[in-house]
Amino acid sequence: MNQPRSSSRRDFLKFAGLGSLVFGAGSARALGADGREASANSAKRQAKNVIFMVSDGMCFSVLTAAQTYLTRTEKRSSNWMKMYAERPVVRSLCETDSASGIVTDSAAAASCWGIGERIDNGVLNITQDGRKPVTLVQKMNAAKKRCGLVTTATATHATPAGFAVTVAKRSDQKAVAAQYLERGVDVVLGGGTMYFSDDLVAAYRKAGYGVALNRGQLLADTGKAPLLGLFSKSHIPFEIDRLNSAELKASTPTLSEMTKVALQRLSSASEGFFLMVEGGRIDHAAHGNDGAAAIRDQVAFDETIATVLTFVDKNPDTLLIITTDHGTGGFNVNGLGNEDFISTSPSYSESTPAFDRLTGFTSSLELLKAETKGFSPKDFVAATEKVTGLSFKAEDRAKIISTKTLSEALMKYTSIGWTSNNHTGEMVEFCTYGPGSQLFTPHLRNDQVHAKILQATGVA
Repeated sequence: MNQPRSSSRRDFLKFAGLGSLVFGAGSARALGADGREASANSAKRQAKNVIFMVSDGMCFSVLTAAQTYLTRTEKRSSNWMKMYAERPVVRSLCETDSASGIVTDSAAAASCWGIGERIDNGVLNITQDGRKPVTLVQKMNAAKKRCGLVTTATATHATPAGFAVTVAKRSDQKAVAAQYLERGVDVVLGGGTMYFSDDLVAAYRKAGYGVALNRGQLLADTGKAPLLGLFSKSHIPFEIDRLNSAELKASTPTLSEMTKVALQRLSSASEGFFLMVEGGRIDHAAHGNDGAAAIRDQVAFDETIATVLTFVDKNPDTLLIITTDHGTGGFNVNGLGNEDFISTSPSYSESTPAFDRLTGFTSSLELLKAETKGFSPKDFVAATEKVTGLSFKAEDRAKIISTKTLSEALMKYTSIGWTSNNHTGEMVEFCTYGPGSQLFTPHLRNDQVHAKILQATGVA
């Protein structure tokens, strides 16, 4: 007869001790409650600075794939996962609903952080009853903190805009560009020259802003004045395209470089600063079902985490938040091979070499589509094989006539699969580190984040 299990404290402690041996002390701290306890000393301090990092459109599978990519290509962990292992971070799961649906867009998601209320998709900081609450950037400015917005999307895109402006339609990016100046955003870096007229840029200059229009100008200017940096007509190119173009490497700054300059500009503020950093194109890659582009942009975002942590280590009065606004596309790494998953060959082990084929990709699907416009199906397949390093089977070659059909065919060659081209409604990873991190509970609503930032900084 089986004896009932003991629930004694002694047995519990024995199990807990085993867990620490298996997972390591750092991993245990990162799991939530222990993270909050380990950061209790931070609770005694207010955060002078806040750095809010957003990997736009990143479902947890993209984070996983970036970790897998780095461990297999560079034999190292991602900086995000390394942070979990080595620092007393607080991890949360965050709901992402908007006022108009269980699936949010980036405007409603960022506005939720910006004003602490859920609003309709497509709107920037205007409630359903027509109110226009004061935004986070406005509150930080009122507290004499400097503010910056950095993104690889257009500088006027929904996520950065959601922290600062009040606009009825997110598509009105020219209005966003003008409001940044009106509301005194000190650093604005990203793409989108098409939304900044010559007259508006002149107005920024008249207001004392430095202006950088390429990578060289950005890195050469070490001044302390406000800064406007615009590095492409629309969005900044995907990282996979930048890495494979000498011209883009020379002219276009990385997210890490933009962030470093922003920190240099903002850190001189005696009362501290608020900085939003967005990897904006992970979302765009996922909308296009482009696994290689999504992973490379996530890796670029991860490199920016290292840049930020270097600053945080020197400035421990900084609250660091790392999260995403929503998932996109239903991205996942799928098992390939024998569906019976037994020891006979082939098995799911085929998924590993399939995933490794992503290292040979040298172009985003977006760039491929632009460069093959007007091509015959045969020539399109040939161009595709050139930039992917793949050799398609005859039955697949006949089906590939566009980037849409290409993304469908790529699943069995790369193990990357998708459920749609749209946003998804799952809860997302939310990570905090530094003073105020103990305020963030294991389960969060996105409309709770705004108030917790104000509490952490002591801003009314």
